[in-house]
Amino acid sequence: MDEAGALAELTARHSQAIFGRSVDRADVIVTPLALSTRRVFTVRAADARVPVLIAKRRVAGRMSATAVAAATTYEFDLHTGVWNSLESAGVPGHQVPRPVIALPSEGLLFMERAPGEPVKRSLQRGVWRPGEHAANIERMARCGAWLNTFSCKAPRIALPAATDEMKALIAASRAGHHVYSLIGLAGRELEDAMLAQVRRRLAAYRVAPDLVRRLDDAFVRTLRGAGALDTQCNVHGKYSVADVLTTRESVVAIDLEQAGHGSPYLDAAYFLFQVGMVVRWNVFAADRMARELRQAFLSTRSPSEQLDERLLAAFVAYYLVNSLRPGDGLAGFTARAFARRWLIDWLKAA
Repeated sequence: MDEAGALAELTARHSQAIFGRSVDRADVIVTPLALSTRRVFTVRAADARVPVLIAKRRVAGRMSATAVAAATTYEFDLHTGVWNSLESAGVPGHQVPRPVIALPSEGLLFMERAPGEPVKRSLQRGVWRPGEHAANIERMARCGAWLNTFSCKAPRIALPAATDEMKALIAASRAGHHVYSLIGLAGRELEDAMLAQVRRRLAAYRVAPDLVRRLDDAFVRTLRGAGALDTQCNVHGKYSVADVLTTRESVVAIDLEQAGHGSPYLDAAYFLFQVGMVVRWNVFAADRMARELRQAFLSTRSPSEQLDERLLAAFVAYYLVNSLRPGDGLAGFTARAFARRWLIDWLKAA
């Protein structure tokens, strides 16, 4: 039996808990969505009254069966905490998928399927379609409003209790990652972590020494002693244009496995970095498009100037340093060109 078939069998066996009613194996339809280290499937039943779910399966790999079960339980509790926090904010249309049930021994987490289309797709269409770009400006404002709700209005996420083993697994998943490694850090610890990442990556990418020196100086000047780095709020962990879905009525953020508490600049800067990376393909208007989309996003994410513009730019620059890495063909070449040009403009301002 293939993996999808085995999941359908398992779903039918636990269908009362998963769907709220008993469903025969023949009526369970499983469709693979992603089959990398994390297996993701759409799970539905022939009965249209049964909600469509997403099943995420954690593959053991180097993890023991006990570790897989513990990580699955922790992730379910984390998603529940995120869902409860955002629901408590009470803002219509600002959502995350509701976790339904976990089967820890199977490494399985079932969640409601989020409605909508990833913002990344609409941004890609907008690169060459003026009408879509105009619609994307409105989408950016809605994405900024969702993040404002999550970061500024929702209660702090109640993080699950973690065993020493779970803490070690979380630390291992974040170590060395230029985004995840900053979650939970504040003040001088955050400054030091960002500077260490920048220096390590610039050295590995063999960037010209003069540019390395100028970037290092700019990061030190901007980050050192920035009191705003002491602030903590709810963070998605990787608020990406691929992980935010919109409809006319809703904005839903997905893939919150790394959610927690951290600097309010992490999510906003990562989102803006990603917007720039998408619109860079319009070589004639990338700067203008990025600027207009950025203004729309910040008009709702930081309507009362909760985010310091100078510090936000430094966080965007931090993410752009990662795009200076060599390789990746045409995509890598254009990413490096955009990042380098953006960083040089930032140096002039910083």
